[in-house]
Amino acid sequence: MGRKPRTHLIDRSEFYEITGRLQHYACFHCRKAFKQRLHDRGEEVPCPQCRQPMTNMGTDFKAPPHRDQEQWLKAERLARAGIRFFPTWQEGTPGDRPATLAEVPAFLRRTFPPSAGQTYLEREPSTTSSAPREGRLEQQGHFPRQAYRLLGRPLETGSAVELFERGHWQPITFIGRGSGNAPIPQPFAYPRVDDRTYFNRRPLFLTGKHRLRWPE
Repeated sequence: MGRKPRTHLIDRSEFYEITGRLQHYACFHCRKAFKQRLHDRGEEVPCPQCRQPMTNMGTDFKAPPHRDQEQWLKAERLARAGIRFFPTWQEGTPGDRPATLAEVPAFLRRTFPPSAGQTYLEREPSTTSSAPREGRLEQQGHFPRQAYRLLGRPLETGSAVELFERGHWQPITFIGRGSGNAPIPQPFAYPRVDDRTYFNRRPLFLTGKHRLRWPE
């Protein structure tokens, strides 16, 4: 017997009500998601495998394959920005979501438009020709609470910078934290081409001797 076709978009919400609205809790350390009941706000939900805190990604979150590190990094960046996957009342779907990691910055700018003051501050360094663009990796603190900066600006996991190697500047994606924001002893980078990060390549471990710069 064939599946009964959906006649209106509210069916999905009714289904969640009947089943107790199971949520998809994601563990970015294990790169896995688990269906669980909705826990109270502020209640820590540990991963069944690694016991690290999980993040409620919503009822419509579809976990990427475990091996797809780029998609998991995309989901983690969306989670940090407060983006979840719940169906809207009007459409019954979560709505527009970025398909790739490279689309996340533009998506967040559309979702959270910067104020006039933020826009001015972001443009101000580019108008000052004397401001240096090249520098060295700066580490503040020690493992496991270290942080990284480049020319006074914070370097976070997923930051797009350029590395001088073999006589020319190469775009890279900086990685200073592991899955689930877990600390790692030494930062590294993956090559990046046309705003796409190649996580299947061999990572390059970074030190204070490497020449780095922010893209123009």
